[in-house]
Amino acid sequence: MKNQSRLAKPIRNHPNREVHHFSKLKIFLRITSLYTILLLESNKKPFMLKNTVLYAKEFIHASRVFSLSLAIASTSMGIIASWHDGSLAALETPKVVLLILLITVAGLAAQLGANLINDYFEGSFKYENPAVPSAVTVRFLKKDRTPFDVFVFLSGIAALGLAGLIGLYLTYISSWPMLLIGLLGLVGSYGYTGEPIVYKNKGLGAILSFILMGPLMNLGAYYPIAKNFSWNPILFGLPLSLLIPALMISNEMRDLEEDSRINIGSLSNRIGHRWALFLYDSLLVCSLIAIVALVVLKLYPVQSLLSLLFLPVAFKARRRVARHEGPGIRLTNLLHQCLFLTLAITFFLAKLHLTAIVDT
Repeated sequence: MKNQSRLAKPIRNHPNREVHHFSKLKIFLRITSLYTILLLESNKKPFMLKNTVLYAKEFIHASRVFSLSLAIASTSMGIIASWHDGSLAALETPKVVLLILLITVAGLAAQLGANLINDYFEGSFKYENPAVPSAVTVRFLKKDRTPFDVFVFLSGIAALGLAGLIGLYLTYISSWPMLLIGLLGLVGSYGYTGEPIVYKNKGLGAILSFILMGPLMNLGAYYPIAKNFSWNPILFGLPLSLLIPALMISNEMRDLEEDSRINIGSLSNRIGHRWALFLYDSLLVCSLIAIVALVVLKLYPVQSLLSLLFLPVAFKARRRVARHEGPGIRLTNLLHQCLFLTLAITFFLAKLHLTAIVDT
């Protein structure tokens, strides 16, 4: 009896604990009920297959699947740099495959998380206008949002969580600098439009996208393999890294009028059409010059100059961006994809050719 009263005493003397546990239960029930709400139409009709397809399409749109090639390219260039300096070849084949898979998935998860969180926060203004009809809403992060919106946000957090878990493993097999690289990447992924950071509204979106998705991701892919720092992964990825802020600017240019209306302080909105277009042009030109320079420095094989054949894509993208047209984004992304594939394939073939010569 004495032991029982001793166990009961904290609960009796601290009634706030009951409130605390009740609050946690309430939050849990609210989150678990979101899926149920999502399965109902606003008029309470059963959720139909066509709506499932609709939500799937919307989720794919929020994920910006085609833009995920940025993460694939950035991690791949870091891996290619480790292959170039012999670090990758020094590892056993099963470990190489596992590392490449984990590094690529971590990069994809980090960008996917950024895309989903961006979709959640960038869409918040739609629900602040009472004239805009919406489906059933729930109170989430101090705003009335649809269950689908909440699902998008939680999916983004889950993606960042996956990237973080992989980052911890990569830190375990390498050393603490990998942890720093991972933390900077995760904070940057969330903070693009995630409150309360929202560095896009401070005019830093294009600048930090270059740093985070370019050199930092190149280095993050290289370090777990080589276990040391080098300029090689940054140099290898530079031509593609320069196209990342160009892609951000193409997106900002398309939304220039809308961003001005709702006071989004993007870099393009701050410096205006003329200077934003000049910056876009400069990034494209510098990207192509970097390819030539890296060939001269013998970091890229001479076959990499084939990437200059995609100059017409660059000119077409520039024209669309100058007109604030949506296709400018797709064409800039296409240019990035074409350059990446050309650089990766030519480097791979050149490396195989060199290996064959050495073997003979």
